Amino acid sequence: MVYSIKKNVSIFIKIFFSYFIVVNYAFPEDTISKQEIDKLIYEYIMDNPEVILESVDKLRKKMAENSDLDETYLKENFIEFANDPSIPYMGSDKPKVTIIEFFDYNCGYCKKSLDAVTELLRTEYDLKISFRDYPILSPSSRIAAKAALAARKQEKYFILHSALMSMQGNLNEEKIFSIASELNIDIEKLKIDMQESEIEKIITNNENLARKLNIRGTPTFIINGKLYAGALELNKLRQIINDSLKDS
Repeated sequence: MVYSIKKNVSIFIKIFFSYFIVVNYAFPEDTISKQEIDKLIYEYIMDNPEVILESVDKLRKKMAENSDLDETYLKENFIEFANDPSIPYMGSDKPKVTIIEFFDYNCGYCKKSLDAVTELLRTEYDLKISFRDYPILSPSSRIAAKAALAARKQEKYFILHSALMSMQGNLNEEKIFSIASELNIDIEKLKIDMQESEIEKIITNNENLARKLNIRGTPTFIINGKLYAGALELNKLRQIINDSLKDS
């Protein structure tokens, strides 16, 4: 959070003072250098240090407001998007605990979470895990997401999902289709199904939801309406599940 605030303030300062200088100082066209702009910005900040504190305070308040809005939206709409029929899931149809995982097939931390997720599905009978593809790391992430979603039409989503997650290193198109072929998935049908508009729509909806919830990385878990960013080990997931059951 602190890094994000500092970064945003730095960008704001650069834009604001560049505009301030252009508007308030007259320079012959194309004669002012970057060094001169930086010098003027530095001098202005030194003469008016209070503007930094004011901008940081305003940014913090704005980010806090956005966070409150995100949490409210999540609380009010969790049941709806937790039960979206277009999203693949494993587990109970009538769960006491629902987990939504945002993931990327090239995400190392997502891969590390696979064993925990698989174990939960094996041992927790009142659990549902909804898988939200969020391909943000590379173009091959999107190809993998489309392949897994298209594999649902051959009833092989989770087996391909698990195989792609188990693959060490970054994926590419050749590896993705090779893995699918080893699982006896019809590759020609898979490629055709990957091009269907409904597949792209699912991924786009996931991306829009992630932005709405201010999700910036993978993995991110939403467990019974509460958001947890980053990888979670099995014991931590079980603790959260038990706490959720106590609260329900």
